[in-house]
Amino acid sequence: MKVVELQNLVREDVQIFYIRKYAATAVLDLTARTANVEIEFSIEMNSFGNKEISLSIKTQIDYPLIPIRKSIIEYLTNLENEGKLPC
Repeated sequence: MKVVELQNLVREDVQIFYIRKYAATAVLDLTARTANVEIEFSIEMNSFGNKEISLSIKTQIDYPLIPIRKSIIEYLTNLENEGKLPC
């Protein structure tokens, strides 16, 4: 199981400067099929300077959620580290 890409990535306006909120469609490769999953996530800078990612999966999916969450958060972390998410 892996994340292929994020489609329709939109940043939501938030008045707090250290929180960024996004909505997107994650395209997942689930070995035998491909699934599109609606997600919302936020990236928050805590007081120690570390970034914390919160993820909400909005679409029902017939696959275990723990590996999906882990893969999506790992993918988002890589995008954030590479600077590919809209600021």
